[in-house]
Amino acid sequence: MTRSTPAPEHVQELSGAAVRGSDGEHVGRVRDIYLTDATGELAAITVTIGRLRGRVVLLPEVAIAPGSLAELVSTPSQHITLVVDAAAARAGDPPPPTAHADPQTLRRAARALGIEEAPRA
Repeated sequence: MTRSTPAPEHVQELSGAAVRGSDGEHVGRVRDIYLTDATGELAAITVTIGRLRGRVVLLPEVAIAPGSLAELVSTPSQHITLVVDAAAARAGDPPPPTAHADPQTLRRAARALGIEEAPRA
């Protein structure tokens, strides 16, 4: 598993979880979960920002703070914390229209957040 990915049986627990930026500010809630086809590990999440006419952004796994997902699974009242602030997360790329995030899409989404580390896919 990657640095912050919960066990496969816990991945669905991420759905609807609150997401906060590195500054502690609320970003939104997890809408969709993208898994790596070959391994079943977490590749990315989408986050809905706002309630009415909400915008959705794609956040690759490298945008999630190390240990944040493990904490969420062990303490369900917690939230997912990102390595970027809330403003950067809200300005991220939208998810692909195909509902499939290939490695290039994940790299582009990471760069949109100012993250240069190559996302796993």
